[in-house]
Amino acid sequence: MEPITILHATITLTAAGLLMGFLLVYAHEKLSVPQDENVKNINEALPQVNCGACGYPGCSSYADA
Repeated sequence: MEPITILHATITLTAAGLLMGFLLVYAHEKLSVPQDENVKNINEALPQVNCGACGYPGCSSYADA
């Protein structure tokens, strides 16, 4: 292979990777769903042992309910 070909491939893949990274960050910001602070606080207060004794499969499900 010629050095120019390797250089072009490297530049192209780097640019494509950066573009995809920026698109993912933008999509994450644009499509994120805000989480209720009360649910977050309740989830932090629970023991996080996933025992199912409360009837829910985990503490996050219990906090959502």
